[in-house]
Amino acid sequence: MKVTTQALENRRLRVIVEMDEEQTQKAMRRTARHISKQVKIPGFRKGKAPYDVVIRRFGEDVVRQEAVEKLAEQVFKDALEQEEIVPYAPGALEEIDYDPVTYTFTISLPPEVDLGDYRDYRRDYPAVKVHDAELQETLEDIREEYVILEFVERPAELGDEVIIDADILTLAGEPLASESELSLVMDPQRSGQLPGIVEALVGMAPEEERTFNLTLPDDFQDAAMQGEEVTIIVEMLAVYERTLPDIDDDLARTTGNYETLEALKEYLREDLLEDAQKRSEHQYTEQVLEDIYEMATVEFPPEALEEELDQAVTETEKRIKREMRLSLDDFLRIQNLTLEELREEMKPQVTQQLKRALMLGKVVYQEGLHVSSEEIEVRIEEMSAQYKSRTEQVRAKLQTEEEREKIRNKLYTEKAIDRLVAIAKGEAPPLEPVEDQTAAQEDEGEESNE
Repeated sequence: MKVTTQALENRRLRVIVEMDEEQTQKAMRRTARHISKQVKIPGFRKGKAPYDVVIRRFGEDVVRQEAVEKLAEQVFKDALEQEEIVPYAPGALEEIDYDPVTYTFTISLPPEVDLGDYRDYRRDYPAVKVHDAELQETLEDIREEYVILEFVERPAELGDEVIIDADILTLAGEPLASESELSLVMDPQRSGQLPGIVEALVGMAPEEERTFNLTLPDDFQDAAMQGEEVTIIVEMLAVYERTLPDIDDDLARTTGNYETLEALKEYLREDLLEDAQKRSEHQYTEQVLEDIYEMATVEFPPEALEEELDQAVTETEKRIKREMRLSLDDFLRIQNLTLEELREEMKPQVTQQLKRALMLGKVVYQEGLHVSSEEIEVRIEEMSAQYKSRTEQVRAKLQTEEEREKIRNKLYTEKAIDRLVAIAKGEAPPLEPVEDQTAAQEDEGEESNE
């Protein structure tokens, strides 16, 4: 048996197996005996007709074809064993040639990841600090929480807060949006307000109506109207004078257990710094993962992506049922989608998720990372403790084999990400020798089987 292989795209492999004539003849003789047992041949008892008689009776081509077709499955297994090929999914028989007997199979190979020179990757960690402007902005937000509003019977001025009804129409008079009892601070610099609307409201008294034109911003909710001029009809319902507290010790005492403004500022600086560090760490980690992702070469067969899409659809179905009380069929009907169209929409994101997961899995292997049963137990306790009224029920659910495996995979992912961040910072430990990695993984496997 001669086996040759041809690499195809997306981890597909063509396997071509050419049988020698001796193997083919043996298969034909076995098939002839089988035929003679199944079909009554005149002059012979079932199963006793000689090979030559069967050949004359049914034809050599017929016997050869049946023999070769029956042999295909065993030939496939033998070829994989001979070439030490481990398929990712069942193979497919493409074609058979009968002279000489040649089988052509295609199979999918397991995903393959090359991390490149990831161990040489470095990225500077940015310094994190709190700027005075951030602190001042936070203090201003606190002032806003304690603003005093006093109803006044006068026209609106800058600095006031007003309540209005507003209708937005196209220049042709078609309605675009409507707001009732909308609260608006008379500050032209305040974000989230239509540019120019504050200036247009200055001087309006309660119960007064005013009509004016404005240009909608580029982030207006109706994308088709972004940047377009519109007509706005406003009725002033009420005007309030705003009085903000001073930023002083009294404000500090009002907000909590702070005797002085400096004590409040110190707390706010620490809080802002902690938030900034979390954001910086997240951004740094994401950039490291993106850089390593770009360095790596990740290939996988179509079946791997289909499996991930199946899982994504299942998770979507659960979420829709939990959050919307809808079946997947009802959801698809409302969205005017078929299941295949939904899978196609999911494909880009699922593909990226699969590539990243495979990359991190390779990091786990390369770095010799492992997860112990003790680590899984600690995580189970942490997770179940969050549900104080149902701790025991949650713990019991998390102890199932399926949930423990999910937790194990989550811990592997976290460790792989932590290791890549450590590599980027130049803080990673040296790689263990291969034999040490193997021993650790064997120990881990024994733990998981206990």
